[in-house]
Amino acid sequence: MIKYAIVDLGSNTIRLSVYHILPDKHDELLFSKKDMAGLVNYISNGVLSESGIERACTTLQQFRTILQHFGMEKMYVFATAPLRNIRNTAHAVETIQNTVGVEVDVLPGDLEAQLGYYGALRSVSLKNGALFDIGGGSTELVRINDGKILRAQSLSIGSLNLFKNHVSKIWPKKKEIEEIRAHIDATLTEANLPDSKAELICGVGGTARAVLKLSNAWYHRPQNERCLSLKDLKHITQAMLKQDDGIRQLILNLCPDRIHTILPGALLMRAVCHAACSGEIVISRTGVREGYLYQKILHAQN
Repeated sequence: MIKYAIVDLGSNTIRLSVYHILPDKHDELLFSKKDMAGLVNYISNGVLSESGIERACTTLQQFRTILQHFGMEKMYVFATAPLRNIRNTAHAVETIQNTVGVEVDVLPGDLEAQLGYYGALRSVSLKNGALFDIGGGSTELVRINDGKILRAQSLSIGSLNLFKNHVSKIWPKKKEIEEIRAHIDATLTEANLPDSKAELICGVGGTARAVLKLSNAWYHRPQNERCLSLKDLKHITQAMLKQDDGIRQLILNLCPDRIHTILPGALLMRAVCHAACSGEIVISRTGVREGYLYQKILHAQN
């Protein structure tokens, strides 16, 4: 059985995913493990600190030890915003390689967006529409027509850097919420999104999945429901803004590791969906890691 170990080195989490490729060319996720490393918190003035690089190295070494127990040596590591959007990328990559013994593939923003779409196709049908992937330090946007990518872009805004830049405690105050909204609006205006809205938008990543979990629980829907409406998203976000006891308890129960980033992430998600979509939102179980597996590894081997 051929297994592939992929590590997604992101701004909020560093995640290990191990896949098995089935005879029909579909993938099976054998197991995954994540570390809420929060690398964006180690970035100051565009530089990832030595402590941040050391944190990444420690996590990767732990993942390597886990893989060795399964008889696996090869670990494919790719990095997104925390290494892409810094001034000392080369130093960070070299230090990780020398310390851990793995190469790090730093993805350009537009490629990350494209891989998110290709990965989402492993679990959803999206021939026409739009896609977003809200991460900790960036947000990727894709527009699709007839199965072809018309536009792929990456914005330097995410749930964790919104929290870091605007929130003083755990839950944002009224003025901080206004600052977050202003930051989001300015970024989306600068992004120059298409005037025409898609009828369907697909959400990828941890923020989108967490909001879906909350929505399903809030509306007493099955947890395997993958869709929500713009109205659902509006009401969930409003409940968070009102600090509703019910929604806060759901956050603690369903996504406690995102208690500080869920509201900034939901505000960003709502703004993106409102700007890019006029219809339904579907949340994919798969995303950039699966896209990387198929487009960067398996495709290169064939």
